Amino acid sequence: MLLFLFAITSIISGCGGEKSKPLANVNDKVITVGDFGKRLSKLPPYYRNLASQRKRDFLEDLIVEQLLYEEALKRGLNRDAEVKDLLREAKKKILVGKLIEIEVKEKSSVTEEEIKAYYEAHKDEFITPLQLRASHILVDTEADAKAILQRLKEGADFAELARQYSKDPSKDKGGDIGYFSRGQLIPEFENICFGLEVEQISDIVKTQFGYHIIKLTERKESGTRELSEARDEIIKDLKNQAEREGFEHLLKSLKSKARIKINEGLFKKVEGEGQSDLEHSSTEARPEGR
Repeated sequence: MLLFLFAITSIISGCGGEKSKPLANVNDKVITVGDFGKRLSKLPPYYRNLASQRKRDFLEDLIVEQLLYEEALKRGLNRDAEVKDLLREAKKKILVGKLIEIEVKEKSSVTEEEIKAYYEAHKDEFITPLQLRASHILVDTEADAKAILQRLKEGADFAELARQYSKDPSKDKGGDIGYFSRGQLIPEFENICFGLEVEQISDIVKTQFGYHIIKLTERKESGTRELSEARDEIIKDLKNQAEREGFEHLLKSLKSKARIKINEGLFKKVEGEGQSDLEHSSTEARPEGR
């Protein structure tokens, strides 16, 4: 899956002036190897990891985009009032995002000491409850359930009977419903499970769904996750916390140096207007050159 990225990286990071070499020309516009790599790096990971044969498709996309862009300029769409508004808003959002990245995200580092301290202070959050794993066979009638239970007592394979007779979607996995803890299943079913020993098969259990025969297949005792298991979760929490605090600090600093005044009387009037009224009455001032 990484062949595509590796190939592109090899070209871009090669010796000499590879980055500036033309990969394609669209009228007077040159698409260089560097342009190609830069645009590729901005794609989401899934699309960035395209298979090797998609390289030409991606280049074709850039060519088509350039053709459409040039046509839009020829038609003067860059002078359209609505387009100008959109460009202003996009520029504002990009600049705000970059500022937050520099002043908040890049400064929100997490140390090993902070990770350990968080783990010790929040150990109760890393306790895992008792978990069971079970399989079941679900049928519509008690008579069918009795017949299946008898076959199990005679040594028949539980998973095989589940595949043959169960009405539940879990039949495709031999009746396996995976792991669960208290409170996740309907009480009539769950209470029986928590009373079984591993490998023990229940009697017939009636619920709103029909008649079940349950086999407990695994039991995971409750315990506390090790720091190594919780590390990624802790780092994420600490970084989120640091970013929130960093953003609040930045905002407080900016507000303390700014002159902000809200026309409360006018705002009350605006507050009572509908969206369409606001759009029609928009008179936002737009200084030249911005």
